Amino acid sequence: MNCIQLNQQADLIANTFSKQDLAKLVVALKSHGDSLQDAVEVIDTIDARQGYTLNEAWEEVRAGESRLMAANDD
Repeated sequence: MNCIQLNQQADLIANTFSKQDLAKLVVALKSHGDSLQDAVEVIDTIDARQGYTLNEAWEEVRAGESRLMAANDD
């Protein structure tokens, strides 16, 4: 993804989410040790599932990670 595409995507995200939602993403990244990839997956999850809240999307992304980690332990 080039710089122009990245800026366009950032603008789309900023226009789609409230300031409170974006702040929650930042706090989750800092306090829970979530990665930027996790945040992107959360945004994709909300985008794909109409009506999903930010918290529901985080739960789904984190649950997916848990399932992947459990599968790798077997």
